[in-house]
Amino acid sequence: MTTHKKYCKIKLMKTYKLSKQKNIRDLGGLVGYQGKKVKNKKIFRGGFIPSLTNEDKAIIDGFHLTDVVDFRGSYEFKFKPEVKLGNVRYHNFPPLIENVAEEHKHNDDGNLLWFVGKDKTGYQHMFETYGEMIKAEEAKKAYRNFFRLLQSSDDLVVYFHCSQGKDRAGMAAYFLETALGVSEEDKIADYLLSNEAMKERARSAANAVKDKPFYNEEYEQSLYDVFSAKIEFLENAKKSMIEVSGSVIEYIIKELGADIDKLRKIYLE
Repeated sequence: MTTHKKYCKIKLMKTYKLSKQKNIRDLGGLVGYQGKKVKNKKIFRGGFIPSLTNEDKAIIDGFHLTDVVDFRGSYEFKFKPEVKLGNVRYHNFPPLIENVAEEHKHNDDGNLLWFVGKDKTGYQHMFETYGEMIKAEEAKKAYRNFFRLLQSSDDLVVYFHCSQGKDRAGMAAYFLETALGVSEEDKIADYLLSNEAMKERARSAANAVKDKPFYNEEYEQSLYDVFSAKIEFLENAKKSMIEVSGSVIEYIIKELGADIDKLRKIYLE
């Protein structure tokens, strides 16, 4: 699992590790427009949370969440439901059309693994998926709903997530951080930070199938690629945004309905 060293700087925001979810962080502290910072404990990103220990619950209770946005597809939250918190509103905004092999539907990594060993490599699949998250109407609708929620009130405290917290949630974070005026360097550093938590998931997925007859070096590489946040994937998304709207910020405004002024008023201080 590779990253680009020039982006591997100090961690930009507070991170949290729960017993069943290691990829959670507060966007608070990121520097945005005119040097203003994203408010602490206002918006969090991560992967889905299947259960909570008492220690986990104490951490989550400290967030004082009002809303949870789930970017997973229906098969994912059907077979892998997340823990429900009292007095929290839940929203499902799936950006990807579901295309998962039956044998992977009960697997919490199913959205990543259904294609491995078939007609494309893990790298190819993820590279193409990032383009789909820009051009597909289903994806635009999901992220428009995301921004509509964020812009609806200044009293919200939101946790947004997908399965692992790196791709669908990763793009949501990139869109929002762009709208808030966060530097490209810091946006990429946040994106790549998911690799710290994903190392364990990649090893676990690989170990689970190492004794299978189909397992080989190519299959292993595909596994590690689908469990990685790679700059090349993000660059393909950015290229697609420019193709659609002329620039990244114009795409976020025109295609996703981001109200830049309102978002900065609500989430920066």
